[in-house]
Amino acid sequence: MSPRSATRRDATPSTTGTRTRVRPHALLPDRHSWIDIAFTLALVGVALTAFGTSFTGVGYLVVGMVGAVLAVVVTHATRAAGWPIISAVVICLVLFFLLGGPLCLRSLGDAYALPGGATLAKVADQAIFGWKDLLTTLPPIDGDGPLLVLPWMAGMLGGLVGLGLAHLPVRRAWLAALLPVLGLALVLSGAIVLGVRHPQSLLLQGSVFAGLALAWLAIRARRASATVQGGTTSYVRTGGALVMLVLAATLAYPLSAPFTRDTERAVARNWVEPPFDIGQYPSPLAGFRKYIDLGGKKNDQNVYDKTLLEIRGVPAETRVRFATMDRYDGMVWGATDDALPGPADDAFQRVSSTIDNPVDGDEVDVTITLGEGWTGVWLPTVGALQSLAFDSGDARAKAELFRYNLATSTGVVPTGMQPGDTYHFTAIEPDDELTDETVGSSELSPLPTGAAFIQGPTEKWTEGAGPDPMDRVMAAAEHLRTEGKYSDGIGRTERIYVAGHSVWRLSDEFVNAPQIVGNDEQYAATMALIANEIGVPARVVLGAVVPEGGRVTGADVSAWVELRAADGSWKTLPTEEFMSRTPPADQVPETNTPMSGTVIPPPNPIPPPSDAGEQSDADLKERKATRKDAEEDEGLIPGLPGWIAVVVTYVGGPILLVALLLGAIVALKAWRRHRRRSADSPSARFVGAWRELVDHARDLGQVVPLGPTVTRREQSVGIVSGQAGVLARRADSFVFGPTAPEPGAATTYWESIDAERRAMSQEVGRWQRVRAAISLRSLRRTPARTASAGGAGEGVDPAVAAGEGSTPATGRVARLGARVRTLADWRSRRTPD
Repeated sequence: MSPRSATRRDATPSTTGTRTRVRPHALLPDRHSWIDIAFTLALVGVALTAFGTSFTGVGYLVVGMVGAVLAVVVTHATRAAGWPIISAVVICLVLFFLLGGPLCLRSLGDAYALPGGATLAKVADQAIFGWKDLLTTLPPIDGDGPLLVLPWMAGMLGGLVGLGLAHLPVRRAWLAALLPVLGLALVLSGAIVLGVRHPQSLLLQGSVFAGLALAWLAIRARRASATVQGGTTSYVRTGGALVMLVLAATLAYPLSAPFTRDTERAVARNWVEPPFDIGQYPSPLAGFRKYIDLGGKKNDQNVYDKTLLEIRGVPAETRVRFATMDRYDGMVWGATDDALPGPADDAFQRVSSTIDNPVDGDEVDVTITLGEGWTGVWLPTVGALQSLAFDSGDARAKAELFRYNLATSTGVVPTGMQPGDTYHFTAIEPDDELTDETVGSSELSPLPTGAAFIQGPTEKWTEGAGPDPMDRVMAAAEHLRTEGKYSDGIGRTERIYVAGHSVWRLSDEFVNAPQIVGNDEQYAATMALIANEIGVPARVVLGAVVPEGGRVTGADVSAWVELRAADGSWKTLPTEEFMSRTPPADQVPETNTPMSGTVIPPPNPIPPPSDAGEQSDADLKERKATRKDAEEDEGLIPGLPGWIAVVVTYVGGPILLVALLLGAIVALKAWRRHRRRSADSPSARFVGAWRELVDHARDLGQVVPLGPTVTRREQSVGIVSGQAGVLARRADSFVFGPTAPEPGAATTYWESIDAERRAMSQEVGRWQRVRAAISLRSLRRTPARTASAGGAGEGVDPAVAAGEGSTPATGRVARLGARVRTLADWRSRRTPD
């Protein structure tokens, strides 16, 4: 009876009144497949919520679920078609690149909507290196940026892993039930590791995921048990188990909350240091004398009377911050990473247009336009940024390169800011006024060894201030203001007061000198050292106080000190609290002093101020990069036209993709050949070798009869080969012989098959051999692959196929019966050689 008639018979009512259900089409999932698909998508959705604190909006979830749905559809379709799992992986990889541009790179422009070379390269770059950008960017990240490639990849990987492992043939029932659940648990773990310290929802990622995973595990275990025992599932027991799982998951969250409230997640962000080194940029405080009044002298670097910026959105007397310097190394106060202990966000990080910077205070909406006097990498800001957008120049490039430190409220654009650049931002102005109730904290590391000179003056100036640290700080500030004098070192008799704030300048030439004389640079640097010595954390800020009208010039620039209060906030100690404006008394004429002529300070290793953008290393690198880009625009190779680059960009990518697909086909056939050659039993190796010859003939375009009733000798007639008939008879004699063949005989037979395949290829042209290598004809499912006996082209040992999916006892009986039937069939059809 043919399989088709058997199917029709099974579909008709039986004498017991039952009817066997037959699916209308193999591509339509059955009940078990629908359950697996539903649980896979649900668990992938829960796993993707781990990115909720990393992205703004829900775009990441939509993109991730689209990838999961596509992966599930592809995995099910390839399984229904009888294709190996590697085909689903290859198709998903193609879809990942083809749809990655329009789904994830929309914010980069219309050029990335089509799968050109630039689009494919960008998708690949984000897939390989995007995790670094994710871990070094301050969350939340823009929900429409190129980093959407990560949830897109995670969703597609989750769908492929979940449903692929659900259909993976595994002998042990418990392992078959566990594998897909374990695979999706690993996807969730990966998303959590790439997330932030604070989870999006413990209820979702803990209780809900665990409940769904346990329910799916129970259903699959029950299904596997019913299949092995030949029984049926009990809906009452299944429903009861699900109710118990839901109840357990519901109680797990509130009961475990007290134990997990104070614990932090182990995420990769805690161990990955941002690849941005702020130490490569010189301290802006070292270049303070570019803002002083030269008294009519000419200096191209001086910006005293030039416009630095025009600011709108804040009232007069608002403080604009250029840079915050939080560590002294004996030479300069500089901006650094990780100056604060603990898990504070004290690092210059990538940020998106929206910045998670929780601060109490008044919100302001500010627009700044840089003037002719502004150059350098530092970005003037007000308060604590909440969002920022560049409005001029290459805005997207500046946004990608912008780094911001939440702990110091300092922003940097490594390529530099130029006159005319405009940007706007929203910020929170905290209450930073220093009051009598302010209590200082003591959390910073001690001063460097070279700064020990400040201990003596600090003790002397604060003798009568009492034990309170803040009282001692204010006493020291009062002493500096009343006993010190102000000088920029410009006057003829004031040139001995040189610039800088190294240990030599602040000790011998400032606090220990007969007369304390300096400007904002020396006073602010010394005041911060004194506060740190007393035990109150302090840092130096360079900025300006906004005048009426909002036009800030170099004359408005000053340096002040910020003190850290016990609650962690920073309070401003204004410059006028510790610096005098009284000029020093006239000095003895220079000709009568031992320091005749212009006093030359000791060698200063400090690079030129970063505000002189044309002298910084970053700008030199930028100019080199610009020249390199210009050369690339002219052509990939000097002398060749630029259209070659366009052709390579838009044609090379598709060609590479096609090459990958064709290579995957060749690799799949090689893997199939290896599997057949290394089968468990020697009989299966003979069958696989013959099947390899049949598939090679089909790939060459030869018409070979197939089917469960077609013998190898009948197939050999359709194969254009002189040795096909002999090889067919040899395979039959070993497969259907009275004794099991030896492994050495199978190896010899494979060598004969390989030789015949080479001979067949040499009989055709080169182009036909290439077409045969990439042909999909032999990869298609055929009736011969599902035959249960006959052995003509089934590709597996009939005895092994007969016992597949049975228990050990029934398998042995089935295999014995199969051998008897196949031997009788062979003898009935045997003809002389």
